[in-house]
Amino acid sequence: MTHIAFDVHQATSTYAYLDPSSQQPVVGRILTDCASFTNLLGDLPVPWIVALEATRSTPAICTWLRQLDCAIHLVDPQKLSGLAQARSAKTDRRDALLMLDALAHDYLPEAYLADPQVQRLRELTRAHWALVRMGTMLRNLLRGMMARAGKLLAATNLCGVHATEELGQWLATVEAPYNLLGALYVSLLQQVRQATAAVDEQIKHLADHNPLAQELLSQPGKGLLTTMGMLAEMGDLARFSSVKQLLSYSGLAPSVQQSGEKSRTGRLPQRCNKHLRYWAVMCAQATVHSRHPSRAKEVYLRVKSRHGANAAKIAAAREIVKDVYYAYRRLQQSQATAA
Repeated sequence: MTHIAFDVHQATSTYAYLDPSSQQPVVGRILTDCASFTNLLGDLPVPWIVALEATRSTPAICTWLRQLDCAIHLVDPQKLSGLAQARSAKTDRRDALLMLDALAHDYLPEAYLADPQVQRLRELTRAHWALVRMGTMLRNLLRGMMARAGKLLAATNLCGVHATEELGQWLATVEAPYNLLGALYVSLLQQVRQATAAVDEQIKHLADHNPLAQELLSQPGKGLLTTMGMLAEMGDLARFSSVKQLLSYSGLAPSVQQSGEKSRTGRLPQRCNKHLRYWAVMCAQATVHSRHPSRAKEVYLRVKSRHGANAAKIAAAREIVKDVYYAYRRLQQSQATAA
């Protein structure tokens, strides 16, 4: 068995492991590529227990390590930084040795490592979110350019039949740079719409084979994209021992400041899964405008009368997250009963 830690960077990575014979730490540097990782691990006794920080390069490296049948431990960078503050200097070598020591003595501050299926769903839902933002930006650019050129378009859907015909006629009559930029914006907007439709089709395919998603989609206000977006960001719900932990992870539980007998709630926390909070709020908006009654809608109306629409929206989003958690618990109980 070999414990090994990697301090990963884009070009090179620093490793640290205990020598099998002398049990002394060995530190070195390798290129951050699959071949270098494979060659290094191939010279060490199996099984390999690996620790590495959660960075932008981590998903690719985790894919390589899974192919090598490594046991992977993902490290929370902020908590590791707190452990490193007691050291006199911060270097890649010291970080790798710190992770190795924490891994070997079981005090490693671990972060959640999503399985490949959850990662694929996250890629799709985040791609949809990014494509929607691209489409909005292109529409604004196109309308702004047309307004500066003295053309106002009444159509709301710039990719509709009538808007496309009117845009084509207008672009044929104007000079550069309006004709060039207008044609470019229209072409990019059509490509974004096609890409969004393709991504949404993949998300629907995954939802059709997800029992929890089917259960949630039967509830008022929960659409395909918001439901799958929340499930993607929540990942494995079994890691949350209570709904309070899930609310804290989503960033929908307000921060609490307490001193003696005094206690007050503050703003929403900044350190959270912001993608999950976004999908929960979007789902809450759809739910409160649904004609069907729901717990989230009742909470929204009650809180809105006392604290305003923004606070009510967050309160409704909390109820949405609770719905997901309790639907998961019911599904687990029914599966256990059937087994």
